[in-house]
Amino acid sequence: MTRADIHELLESTRMPGVESHRSLGRLMRLVDDCHPVADEIDFAIRSTVFRAARIGLTGPPGAGKSSLIACVLENISAIDKRAGILAIDPTSPFTGGALLGDRVRLKGPTSDNVFFRSLASRGAYGGISASIWQSARLLDWWGADVILIETVGSGQLGTSVGDVADIVVAVLTPETGDGIQSMKAGIMELADCFIVNKSDRSGSELLFRELNHVKKEAESVGRRVEVFSTSAVESSGIDEAFDGARSLWLNLYDSGEITRRRKSQIEKEIAFRLEAGMREMVIRSVGGMETYSKAISGWVEKIFAGDATSAIAANELGADLF
Repeated sequence: MTRADIHELLESTRMPGVESHRSLGRLMRLVDDCHPVADEIDFAIRSTVFRAARIGLTGPPGAGKSSLIACVLENISAIDKRAGILAIDPTSPFTGGALLGDRVRLKGPTSDNVFFRSLASRGAYGGISASIWQSARLLDWWGADVILIETVGSGQLGTSVGDVADIVVAVLTPETGDGIQSMKAGIMELADCFIVNKSDRSGSELLFRELNHVKKEAESVGRRVEVFSTSAVESSGIDEAFDGARSLWLNLYDSGEITRRRKSQIEKEIAFRLEAGMREMVIRSVGGMETYSKAISGWVEKIFAGDATSAIAANELGADLF
């Protein structure tokens, strides 16, 4: 693919209709597949980054994140705004791609103003994808007003979503567990908004009260946290939650906090790339992925048997680089 091809694709994303989505999807595939032109794509759109509000949604499986997103899209479409959705899915061990795939979970309005993309987590810690930052920048280039980032549901609730989102929304349900005590401390400190979804179910009021205690504790140390109650099934409380999250984002933007967070996002991406780059260098230094996998398996057996440590393994594997 030539530089002219890249710029043609980028310009096509600005066209109306299906061609825009097709070109944007192709660009994201190139980025997600770590194609040699990925960095050139990134450089070409560098002046358009950080235009859209980035809102991360995280929560345990079955919390209803995708259903909430579908309802939010109706709100966004009604005010003629553009929305991009990046759903980080578990990686298939066979294909390396997203298990759920594009548009499988999302049921709601589709139009020229809505773009949905599934990205494979590829085993990344915290539920984020290696290409998530570049994909978000492509949505900025496309003209998104808001970017919704849905992360892999897990016990840790995808704490790394804060590395790419401006604000983090934790979606919980009455079935979350034994209240907030069952949750990882990280997400309690990370989340800017808590949504008690499926509020029509028993136990939702108790969870709502517990989260309001969290809100008061956060406010006592100068953090603004919002708590909302919604039901995607009944379509209740969703407009209020969306408006509240948008108001919070504007407040943080005016205070300069969003700028601080975005600079932190850049720092996190650089660190992520350095770590990934070092791993690739190690793989090349030992003769490729097959040799690397065998070496790792050998070290695993030694460590499991108590004959070595992970630090020794890492130092030995990286010795040829230094």
